[in-house]
Amino acid sequence: MKNIEKYTLLLLEKYRMLSGLNAIAVYELFEKKGIFDYIDDTFEAIHTQDTNLIVNEIDEIIKKKSGTKYKKPKNRTFQKSFQ
Repeated sequence: MKNIEKYTLLLLEKYRMLSGLNAIAVYELFEKKGIFDYIDDTFEAIHTQDTNLIVNEIDEIIKKKSGTKYKKPKNRTFQKSFQ
């Protein structure tokens, strides 16, 4: 498995934990909103940055492209998911 593939899976899994969506739903969302292309196009620049920062950026991209954001479960924050 290539590094970009491993990194993409890492981001997908972290976004899954943030959103509360299942893996299939996150995969479809990433595909629909062009997130896989974003990761592919920017991999060299983003793979050295904090993954939490990149996941938050992905969330912003999704929000901008859809006009809304997923509904987070109550009392759940991104930081708590990864502590």
